[in-house]
Amino acid sequence: MNDHESLRFTLLDQQLVDAEDRPVGRVDDVLLDLPADGGPPVVVAVLTGAQALGERMGGPAGKLMAAVASRLRSGEHRAEPVAIPASAIGDHADLVQLTVPLGDLPHVAGLERWLAHHLVEGLPGAGDARD
Repeated sequence: MNDHESLRFTLLDQQLVDAEDRPVGRVDDVLLDLPADGGPPVVVAVLTGAQALGERMGGPAGKLMAAVASRLRSGEHRAEPVAIPASAIGDHADLVQLTVPLGDLPHVAGLERWLAHHLVEGLPGAGDARD
């Protein structure tokens, strides 16, 4: 098994949880740095969200998913998938544990936050929907 296969099994599609054990999403892709000296790849960031997943899938369906996700995001970085820096990754045995709370990552889980605020909070018994 090479480094890329090992990485695929270790990180891709793993559940992301923040420092307070709240679900953040899944690892939809990984940003790597390939050292010039031929050393092993280094994880720079994990990418999460429909835009990252769509780009990873490729093809017409993936391109459409990525384009829609990008259009729904706001801010100056909406053309790029949501990246969580490697420095924010703690343990990653059964799931990827972040070292920071979700509140410190305002660009992550945008659609989920929007849905929680605009749809779920209005439902009876949804008092825990806020982040």
